[in-house]
Amino acid sequence: MLMETDSNMKIRLNRQEDFSARSGQVLFQSEPLQITKERIQAYCRSLDQLDWFHFDEARCTQSEFGALIAPGTLSLALIHSTYFRHVELIDLKALFIGADDFRVMRPIKAGEFLILNFRIGEVIERHEGFRVSYDFEWLETAGDSVTAGTFLVRYWPVKENETS
Repeated sequence: MLMETDSNMKIRLNRQEDFSARSGQVLFQSEPLQITKERIQAYCRSLDQLDWFHFDEARCTQSEFGALIAPGTLSLALIHSTYFRHVELIDLKALFIGADDFRVMRPIKAGEFLILNFRIGEVIERHEGFRVSYDFEWLETAGDSVTAGTFLVRYWPVKENETS
């Protein structure tokens, strides 16, 4: 069974061949996600990252930013939830193992809408399971690249006596 989609249009993946068949292709492009002031500030508070450019709207309006800005790592943190809004893993365990070449092209301003382009890069068989590199790019809805990089995930089949 190659990738199927359910009524929610999720891509269903359950074996290495499903990933390999899509290598080099866009797995999904997300719906626009608004980066609100509240989302930025909650994320910053959770990290004790209390810089003025994340909290002081009046000062930001007068600055070169023109608005509150998000840490670039917020876009990295949003990949997991965005991925699972679009993909369902069937009988696979997954473990995030790293990010490579992460870069921020410009600040993300409060109120902007971002779209995630998520592409399957390389699929490599391992002694047990396989590793997938995903190339990602967050774009502002006007098309400007905001952040980009590579996500690395290791997958293993769920054994009969395990639950995913």
